[in-house]
Amino acid sequence: MPIARLLREQTIGETRWLALDTDGRPAATYLERASNTAAFGARLEGRIGKTDPGAGGTFVLLSGSDSVFLRTNRDSLVPSEGSLVTVEVVSEARAGKLPRVKLTAPDTAPAPSGADAWRRFLNGGETAPVEDVNAGAPVVSAAFEDALNPDVTLPGGGVMHIDRTRALTAADIDSAGRAMKGSAGARALSLNREAAGELARQILLRGLGGLFVLDCVAPVAGDGGTRIRAAFQDTWSGLTTRHTKALAVSQLGLMEASTGWWITPLAERMLDVSGAPTPETTALEGLRQLEKAASHDRMGRLKLALPEAAHAWLAASGLEAQARLAERYGARLSIGVHARAGFEVSPEG
Repeated sequence: MPIARLLREQTIGETRWLALDTDGRPAATYLERASNTAAFGARLEGRIGKTDPGAGGTFVLLSGSDSVFLRTNRDSLVPSEGSLVTVEVVSEARAGKLPRVKLTAPDTAPAPSGADAWRRFLNGGETAPVEDVNAGAPVVSAAFEDALNPDVTLPGGGVMHIDRTRALTAADIDSAGRAMKGSAGARALSLNREAAGELARQILLRGLGGLFVLDCVAPVAGDGGTRIRAAFQDTWSGLTTRHTKALAVSQLGLMEASTGWWITPLAERMLDVSGAPTPETTALEGLRQLEKAASHDRMGRLKLALPEAAHAWLAASGLEAQARLAERYGARLSIGVHARAGFEVSPEG
């Protein structure tokens, strides 16, 4: 099930990418924003900073106050402190972790965008056609919303709950609502295999990495543990060329898997620590919905009202949103502020 199509939704301040497999199912997402200054695959210039043996690497100082992390060991040949170097981002920032980089030779060719680098690791992503969709396209909106939801409805029924902790990402299976026939072992195997394949898909949709644990439904007998692992690996290799490792289900009913980090998890890009949309997300989603409404009503005068924090973020962002809206839709759209928690798009008049 390689990637068959790529949907690209470009709105003021962000571009959303959605990869669809040959069955038309969402398989991976990527979010481009100006605030992502060290995007996956980017080549950056900086100077070698302090080495931290305890952290296992060296800091590289970029222009301004930004830093990235270069993993090294005692045998690594690292230029001396203060040396000018070119680095490539191999893992975007996440959960208090700096972007991780590797040393690379200076290159006169343009560096790939984060989206292009992301596509290279999708099976078929580099050759799949890119389709531009309108602002607020339902399939893109639904995929991004689902990727932020901890609960995943399995195709055959039942739910998998995904919970990311500091150490790992845990996935728990609930068979409620699933119509199943056959012996207890056969029912459990069918559910566990489907959940394992769905976990592989959700890792790509959510931009996750690290260690994963799937708590399988009992009983897992005979070669069931190996078949559950195979379901995970088959889905994974069908969608991406990134390396992963998965173990057969343990005696405790747990399937473990791991893969490297590469992009910032979608939830970290869009939500704050409480799980609410950040001011940036609220502002950009408001603009996205304003563009959607303007496309549907080509003559109407519309107003976007943002909560104070989102309006302040937009004012300080440098996006020049009002001017860009005027270029695209004429002088019929406006942006204001209100005292409510969310944004509101409404007719002006």
